Amino acid sequence: MTFVRHYDAATAPRGAFRHLLPIVGYPALVWRNRYMLQNFLRRDLMARAHGSYLGVGWMLLQPLFQFAVYYLIFGLLFGGGRVEGQAGDEFFAFYLFSGVIVFYSILEATNQGCVIIVDNGNLVKKVAFPSEVLLVHVALVSLVIYLVGAVVCLVAGLIAGAMHPGWTLLALPLVLVVQFMMTLGLGMFLANINVFIRDVAQLWRIFTMAWMFLSPVFWRPQLMHDQLPQWADLIFLVNPAYPLIQAHRIALGVADPHLGGFWTNLGASALWATGLLLLGYSLFMSRKHKFADMI
Repeated sequence: MTFVRHYDAATAPRGAFRHLLPIVGYPALVWRNRYMLQNFLRRDLMARAHGSYLGVGWMLLQPLFQFAVYYLIFGLLFGGGRVEGQAGDEFFAFYLFSGVIVFYSILEATNQGCVIIVDNGNLVKKVAFPSEVLLVHVALVSLVIYLVGAVVCLVAGLIAGAMHPGWTLLALPLVLVVQFMMTLGLGMFLANINVFIRDVAQLWRIFTMAWMFLSPVFWRPQLMHDQLPQWADLIFLVNPAYPLIQAHRIALGVADPHLGGFWTNLGASALWATGLLLLGYSLFMSRKHKFADMI
């Protein structure tokens, strides 16, 4: 039996809200195109090491070198981890690195997502091609990059005695699912806007610089409360990266009493991820019929 996928721009639903309910069929669409997504995922990962002597070994060497630099500068040189009741210099280095790998993974997915439609115009212009699945492999690649860094962080932390993973490590896949949903929703939202306003990709890179420093990557939450008590709660409330980063740290075993509860952070992250996915998907599908003409 042969199935024919068709799309009629003239009769396709236009309103964003009309696509909220059809999102329940999105996982099935992804499953039907799983072999294509596997090829995209393999192509992107292999392209990062194409023509190099180490090949995919660079995916491991880069986070190793990055951690060594953070440990030397922020751990031993500046001693930023000397907090009463905590481990010491190495604690801050692991706290820092565990936040960096999460945020860089978000940046990887969203920066690539911004331009994915424009860069794949030859595919998008094909009527039968489901352009909404293009963002899936981008989000998956970012998770692979994160997992490599997380393994480096976890192994080094165990050796140094600065990290103490517990049962929450078993819940790390749940955190990854939430991150996947969040980056997929953000990617769809940005990809849609960038088709019509090509400055979005550049503006997003500028915005994420501020976003990173307003997230608990380089600082602890109590520092924000001490320095900006009138803004701290607002920054935490409107920042979707905040609970996600803290949930990752708790899952990996970063010892800090100010990280909050694991399920509280995971629940807040899941709410953000669900909202962003609904927003990104509905807007993407409501403007999909214009993509071929705009690119």
